[in-house]
Amino acid sequence: MRKQPIAWIALLLFLGGTAAGALSTGDSLISRSYVTGTYLKTISQKAKAVVGELGETRAKIAGLETQISTVKDKMETRVAASLGRSVETKLQGGSVITVPEGTEVILTRGKGMTRKGTWLNLSTGKHVSTQQVLTENQRYLSADDAAELTITEDSVLKIFGSYQTGASTVETGARYTDYADALHSLGLFQGSLKGYELTRPATRAEGLVMLVRLLGEEGKAKAFRGTHPFTDVPAWANAYVAYAYEKGYTSGISKTQFGSTMQLRYLDYMTFLLRALGFSDRGGDFAWSSADQAAVDHGIQTAAEREQIKKQGRFLRDHVAYTSYRTLFAKDQEGRRLCDVLVQRGVFTAKQLESVEQKGL
Repeated sequence: MRKQPIAWIALLLFLGGTAAGALSTGDSLISRSYVTGTYLKTISQKAKAVVGELGETRAKIAGLETQISTVKDKMETRVAASLGRSVETKLQGGSVITVPEGTEVILTRGKGMTRKGTWLNLSTGKHVSTQQVLTENQRYLSADDAAELTITEDSVLKIFGSYQTGASTVETGARYTDYADALHSLGLFQGSLKGYELTRPATRAEGLVMLVRLLGEEGKAKAFRGTHPFTDVPAWANAYVAYAYEKGYTSGISKTQFGSTMQLRYLDYMTFLLRALGFSDRGGDFAWSSADQAAVDHGIQTAAEREQIKKQGRFLRDHVAYTSYRTLFAKDQEGRRLCDVLVQRGVFTAKQLESVEQKGL
């Protein structure tokens, strides 16, 4: 009677680890021969040691057999799925895929990242951290029940095993690329070698640069030769920070730190945009604590968009693009559209503005 539970435990431990991925078809770092040879032998030895510690009582063995039988059936199904029966599925950006332990996923086209649970990259043999971007055509194994992946743009995946899909409660894909394109065509929004990077949080330094541009003072800022007391400002933002500090548009988080790489707070940027329209929090036109509502009142954003940003809990470059674009067509204290003021100041031409307006965003 003792050999039976030992066999079941050996099978359970074997199936509960990376065996599902190891036996899968395709290129994997972990080979079938390793699993069926060295790995299985080691696991069997460990299983025997575990059983030896469980005691000899009939009640314990009976209870153990019941548990093993239940989990064994469950894991056998998963391994069978991973041995070659795959499903190819197309998912939209913003989708979340939830999988049980033992399921493997290959992203064949698109973009996604790990969201929850333990994931192993069988193609590299490495553990995958949370929020890590998936590499196309590499094999990822779920080592936890209810592990999750977030699909950040329309994608195609090959899945070995069972899965469920649903909508993300946090918007991860860029929603406002068209707004970023429009701002870029006017010289107001720039990207990097990685593109616009709309899905990452904006920084304080980036928010300040956008304020200077929307004030129509970028030329003056670039030509400014003054200094500032901060030691954490990158070279590309140095002139902007010095100019804004001199003009009193902003201050640092301390006497020597501007907080350049800190995430830009939602209310801070709404304050910047309201100031670009000529409204003053210091003069009593609005309060920082309710700048989001003031932004709704002045047409910088809709009430629905404000709630979406607050629900998401992060202020992204995507949101910077949207609210900055809306501010261009909001009216300042004198009833003028900001975009018309910027044309007068030579930031961009009336023809460039007309081209943007024709997009109907």
